Amino acid sequence: MSQSDNDKIRMIREILAGHKDHWQNQEPQMRQLRQIYLTRFYDDKSISDTSVRVETSDAYAFIESYIASLFEKSPSVEVDSMTTTSEDVEITRASVNGWLSDNRKALENGSRLALIFPMSFFKISPRVSQDPLARVSIRAIEPWNIILDRDADLWEEQRFVGHHYYMTLAEARRIHGAKKYSPVSKPQYFEDGKTTEGSYNSLPDSMKYIEVVEFYDLEEDMLYIFSPNIKTTGGFLDKSKIPLRTYDDQPLVPIAPLYYSRQPDRPMDGYSTLSRVYDQLFEKNIMRTFWANAVRRDSRQYLYREGTIDEESLAKISSGQDGAMIPVDEQSLDGIIRTVPVEPMSSNFERYLQAIESDINRGSIISPNVRGEATRATATEITALAQYTASEIGRMARERDEAIEDIANIFVRMLVYTLDEMDKPVIMVGKKARFVTPDALDHKYKYFALDQASTPLSKELKKRQLLELLPVLGQLGVPQAKLLEDIVRQFELNEKYIEEAKKAQDILEQGSASRAASAEAIAPEPTTDAQGLANELLQGQRSIPLPMA
Repeated sequence: MSQSDNDKIRMIREILAGHKDHWQNQEPQMRQLRQIYLTRFYDDKSISDTSVRVETSDAYAFIESYIASLFEKSPSVEVDSMTTTSEDVEITRASVNGWLSDNRKALENGSRLALIFPMSFFKISPRVSQDPLARVSIRAIEPWNIILDRDADLWEEQRFVGHHYYMTLAEARRIHGAKKYSPVSKPQYFEDGKTTEGSYNSLPDSMKYIEVVEFYDLEEDMLYIFSPNIKTTGGFLDKSKIPLRTYDDQPLVPIAPLYYSRQPDRPMDGYSTLSRVYDQLFEKNIMRTFWANAVRRDSRQYLYREGTIDEESLAKISSGQDGAMIPVDEQSLDGIIRTVPVEPMSSNFERYLQAIESDINRGSIISPNVRGEATRATATEITALAQYTASEIGRMARERDEAIEDIANIFVRMLVYTLDEMDKPVIMVGKKARFVTPDALDHKYKYFALDQASTPLSKELKKRQLLELLPVLGQLGVPQAKLLEDIVRQFELNEKYIEEAKKAQDILEQGSASRAASAEAIAPEPTTDAQGLANELLQGQRSIPLPMA
């Protein structure tokens, strides 16, 4: 092994160790975020003197309200190119949009990970399939499984990117050949985080694992497949030039990031949306638990004078039997039994809970009316809040759209390399069938997410504004047909409405033309005799021109 390989192995080991240390330090906070979203807040918390624990679902509602606003029922992109024909552009667009629609669930999973944790990633990789257009898979990756160059300011400026994962021993032997492996157990990030070496002779190869790092060296344009569980070759499973390339032969990493928020001083480190309100959710769960136990201690208790009531009479009082007669050997019943007073809870607790709720709402950019809560705000204030919410959600949607555009680019470039010459998959472009070939895909394309940061809220605002502007547009002379097209497009109505409206307009025009022709047919013919001219003058149908002065 050369000195350069030894230096590279040493560098990868140091980067991997730093990556593990970073996320091991982050693991307690990541665990807290995960548990409060799963409504398992008290799993690893010991709270003394509590017999009942109450946990609210505010964390789940907080995240899913964002998911509902960022939801795309059919993710798609627009494709543009200055270097090829429109037919190639249409084939590429149809291929990408069909694949994105089939993998919508992975995009939603990645979006949820990026909201709960600091960020998430998408790994696009080839797979075996009979369908040539389905030979590319995508899955959402947790942030602790992606190795980053944290000194970079932009994703494109990174010197290296890595993917850390575990591979079964059977798969390792199938892909990388028979080597001297030291299998380990596959750890879970939220359990122990450590591997246990051993022989595992009693387990099949499908239950044994090795640790693998896909290390993309962007400075040297090299891909290193490294594993610390190999006794030979220093840890290298494979090394080659980065196989995936852009149209202009630049290295392309098959990983797309998704950041909804970033740390200002370290842009490669994201910022969890859920962490903004974690302390308030913590306080609310503790408060509700305290209240639940206090209410259960709010019971009816009594004091009685000792010696005046025997045990049998006390049993009758405790049983609450209707009509029971209890004898008391006293001349007066005053002072024999008295209720133990229960002091009501201080109003400070209710005020504190309201303050917690207010802090949670301020930590969310979604206005109360969007969440379905009734408020006393005016219509103008609600509109302003909705527009602010739409703009903030729109910013997050733009981050999602950039990830979709990166994914589309990686998919097309990977499809160029996975399609064989014998493959001729057919795709429908409009109503025509077209062959998908590497030649049609291998061009410099520009991708634009069709959603373009629009959200369900912003769409509703546009619909309402369109309805308010309809009377003004009609008075300004905008054709009714154009207004109908806008209404059908904004409200996603049946396009047959436009066709039926055109047919009705044609019928009206034909009727007007036939009536004009009938009126012209029955009009009197002009006459030239003196009597006829006199009649026309009397009826005002003709005038006599006056001589010029």
